[in-house]
Amino acid sequence: MFFVLVLCWLTAGLRTSTVYAARNIRQGHDRTSFPGCTLLSDSEIATNPDYSTLYQNLQNTGWNASLSDLVAVVTLFAPTDQAFSRFKIAYNTTITQAITQPTTEAQSDESVIEIMTSYHTTPEALPETNDFHDDQVLPTFLQDKNLTVKVDNRQNPDKLSIVSYGSRAKIVTPPIYACNLVICGIDSVLIPEEALTFDEEYDYGELLDSSHDFYRSQWIGALEGHDDIPSWRGDAFTYEFGPARLNWGDISGGLMQGGEAGTVKITPTIAWTTSMLAWGMLSFGDGYNNSGTDLWAKGKETLRWNTDYLLKTIKDDPVSSAYSTKPEFYIVYQVGNQTQEETMWTRPEEETGTRPAYFTTTYEGTSDLAGQISAAFSATAMVFRESDPSYYDQLTKVSALLYDAGKRRRGVYTKGFQYPCVTNQAHAQAELPECVPGDELFQGAMLATYNSTSWADDLTWAAAWLNIATGNPAYLTDAYRWYNAHYASTESIGDKQYISDWNQVIYPATLLLANITDGNTFHYNIQQYLHNWLTASDDAIEYSRLGRAFNRNDPSLAQGMNTAFLALLYAQLIGGYKAPSEVSRYSTNSMANQYKFWAQSQARYVLGGVSRSFYVGFGSDAPIHIQDRASSCPKDAQVPCNVLNAFYTPTPNPNTPAGALVYGPGLKGDYFIDKRSGSNETWVSHVYNAALTGVLAGLSQMQNHSSL
Repeated sequence: MFFVLVLCWLTAGLRTSTVYAARNIRQGHDRTSFPGCTLLSDSEIATNPDYSTLYQNLQNTGWNASLSDLVAVVTLFAPTDQAFSRFKIAYNTTITQAITQPTTEAQSDESVIEIMTSYHTTPEALPETNDFHDDQVLPTFLQDKNLTVKVDNRQNPDKLSIVSYGSRAKIVTPPIYACNLVICGIDSVLIPEEALTFDEEYDYGELLDSSHDFYRSQWIGALEGHDDIPSWRGDAFTYEFGPARLNWGDISGGLMQGGEAGTVKITPTIAWTTSMLAWGMLSFGDGYNNSGTDLWAKGKETLRWNTDYLLKTIKDDPVSSAYSTKPEFYIVYQVGNQTQEETMWTRPEEETGTRPAYFTTTYEGTSDLAGQISAAFSATAMVFRESDPSYYDQLTKVSALLYDAGKRRRGVYTKGFQYPCVTNQAHAQAELPECVPGDELFQGAMLATYNSTSWADDLTWAAAWLNIATGNPAYLTDAYRWYNAHYASTESIGDKQYISDWNQVIYPATLLLANITDGNTFHYNIQQYLHNWLTASDDAIEYSRLGRAFNRNDPSLAQGMNTAFLALLYAQLIGGYKAPSEVSRYSTNSMANQYKFWAQSQARYVLGGVSRSFYVGFGSDAPIHIQDRASSCPKDAQVPCNVLNAFYTPTPNPNTPAGALVYGPGLKGDYFIDKRSGSNETWVSHVYNAALTGVLAGLSQMQNHSSL
């Protein structure tokens, strides 16, 4: 696969000469020159084996002959040979080969090298590392294209990186001098991301279809009668009931959480997955409709399975309603005992016995839980509004009631369990403090693992979706209120982690409000979030050698896909229109293209376009030792499934949960261990796929229409 450069954004003057890079450098401001003038051919770079590729490239573009004409001291960030090798791995092409892949005949005389060297050169005299400072913006010789300096270690300011959109390079060698040129060695090639497109090698419609197949492999309940259920799955936990003393009734259905939770059902994560799926369908419907199969109907079935289950998790709380004089509700937040779950490894279909349902009441303050479920109902209602008005009415009615209950008594449903472990008092008295795992302490409830840390963001999220679903402006007023409450409280401290997931929904809510209101505050905040991800301009975000953006606070591949989904949604929002001038820095149509490319590049990493695939069942060297109970059990149902022959065995999964995104390398950059036991790297979960499904829908839409 080759990449090509889209040059329409370059000025005509930058397309007329093979030596335009050096020529434009001569247009810089005069600065103090170094004594004498050493041509490239006489400098250290000509004989340094680390720079043979760069030296040849500079020779080919006429830099050597032009150095003596420089009237300004400039700095070139020079990729090492190893950097060029990594570039070849990441883009499946060499720089020289890429030159032969023009986008059109009119641009066939353009050189990747010329653009690359101009983008790596700044009209700033930076001979020593102490001339740099953190977040310093460096102009380049590509029009309106800048680089950013990052201090990697504040205790050691000599450890520096140069950051562009979606890539980051460390300065790895002392400066080399050639006339008025300062050469600083870097360990990665920096390419303007909006200048790159990829030859499509993926059928995004097919991949989108497979993602929905994965959800079906995680369904539990009565599966008969549903299409595309894997052959190795069957009915499981069909007789699950809520607390008998409350006459709750049926709570079967839903999805297994996966990972350490196994077959346990976690309500807030199911609600998050449902909201993301519905948002993707509403925003990228053509990605579903033009896939060649009836994916829209399949997507609706996925959503309805989820919301039908979520409806079962809610029951009137008449006692609390009498005290409140308003409707209050019990909510089941978990089904299944984690303490018991972690002791077994078997087929879901073979698990027997009664599983506990853990519940709370809105009267105690469950704004986060109620808000998440409310948002899932409202978003899904919009998908069914035209095709099934009665279901739309049911979902919006329950959504509004649940939201009202959540906002009356504000708080998080895990408020009594704010810490992942506590001191065992019996041991403490004996002066032997012991940290008790949350699932054991809370009698099987995973409140410590799925510990909610905020509620105002969830109410913002719910109110915004209710405004969309009902058109009632009162909900938008509420959304403003909760948004301001979030930023006025300690909740907002967590925003600096730049995480978007079931627990932290302020950035998805921000983007939703930017879409509804076109308000400057919302545009600015979502732009800052995306800017930090694209440029790694905050300590939370880092780039691997092969270009994977990951969050140090949650280094899963899913977290990157969550942001890629938001990038595509925001690109759709700002593409083709001028954002408010106060926030236009990251809101031009050019930035829309950059957001799209970045999301595509991150999806390409996941799908194996850079190295190996992390998407089960597809791409090169995809994971085969998946930590998934149902698929790891022997194909023959007569053969017992246990921890020895299914979990610890080194053999691949007998069944393939195709369409699943694994947890990934984590903090190890690109280094991945395809192993079922002893690591969480091959964990799969519906919550990992939630935003990726939306990304695939967006890319499918782009593939068919060349736009969002």
